[in-house]
Parts: sequence; structure tokens; C-alpha cells
Amino acid sequence: MALGIVPNGIKIEWNYVQNGVPLVNRVFVTQTTSPSSADLDDCIIAATDFYNDLKAAQHPSCVLQNITATDVSVANGTQTILPFTTNNVGTGSGAPMAANAALCISLRTNFTGRSFRGRFYAGGLVQAGLADAQNFQTTYATGFGTFMTDFITALNTINKTLVVVSNYAAGVVRAVALATEIISIIVDTKVDSQRKRTAN
Repeated sequence: MALGIVPNGIKIEWNYVQNGVPLVNRVFVTQTTSPSSADLDDCIIAATDFYNDLKAAQHPSCVLQNITATDVSVANGTQTILPFTTNNVGTGSGAPMAANAALCISLRTNFTGRSFRGRFYAGGLVQAGLADAQNFQTTYATGFGTFMTDFITALNTINKTLVVVSNYAAGVVRAVALATEIISIIVDTKVDSQRKRTAN
């Protein structure tokens, strides 16, 4: 079975460009049945609402190109792509943060260990959210927690569950990826790095 197979799983991606550099955010959701085209459409709607919250904190140089939803319950599953040409730039005011700077939202499950933790790095942000060179303002960081909580609630409303996906166990590829429900989030006020999520 191909790497990335997630039982009843859907992969959601936000594909940005900032000053010519690609930036990708990715999450996985699961449901009780095999994904349909309608399920992919529902995920894109929820992901668009999440982006509309997030872009208020992003610099205008951060441009959303598309949102994709892919059926990863089978190899070479179907994919829906929603391209954006309007209302797709950050609306935050002020100077941009460094290209690799990000705010980290930790995604926690009921279990410990690397296979059961996830992270979402919000990038393309503005300096107005900083308390100092190393830290975000607490109220600013709390807003991102609200964005993610609202996204999880929206997914639950359409019978989907945000999950952490693990493709490896002790360095060996799993025949079927392990998907574990996210039950809580933690927002870190420290300025983090998203270097691995850019093309640099």
C-alpha cells in the first residue's frame, strides 16, 4: 500500500506564495465512510473559512494560490482544487515578519510520543503581532487558537475529525497510516521557524 494511505482520510492543503517562495500548510481529516466528491467540497469550504480568519494576520505579500482536498484513503485518490484569484492576500497592516518566521499551533491527541503530536505553522505574518523580537503578543497568539478551534468545530459539524497522521513506526513505513484524533491545541507565543515548509 502506498505511503500516505489514511483510512477514510482526506488531506487538505493551503498553497501560498510569498515573494516568489512557495509556502504550504497541510492537515488531515477522517470520517466514518470513504470520501466522496461532496466530502472534498465540504472540506474546501471549511478550509476557506479558516483562511478568511487567518489572512487578517497575514501580510499582503502572502498570496493564497489554491486550496486542495485529496482523497488519501486510496492510492491516487481524487482531488478537488479551488484556485484563488481575488480576496486571496493577507490584510494585516505593517511590515512583514522574516520569511521563515511563524506562529506554532501544537495539535495534541490522547497519547504521548512523536506519532501522536502535530503542528500547524501559521506564516506570512506581520510584525504588529510581536511583543518583542522573540515573542508574539499573548492576545495575538490567542486569536490563532480561536481560529483553529473554530476550524475543528466546523469540521465536526460536517462529520469530519481533524487528526494527526503518522506514516512511520520505529523508522519503518506503516502499511496503513495511523490517524489519531486531535483533542486539544496549544498556541506557543515564541516566534518559531517554518523553514521546512518553504522552498528555501
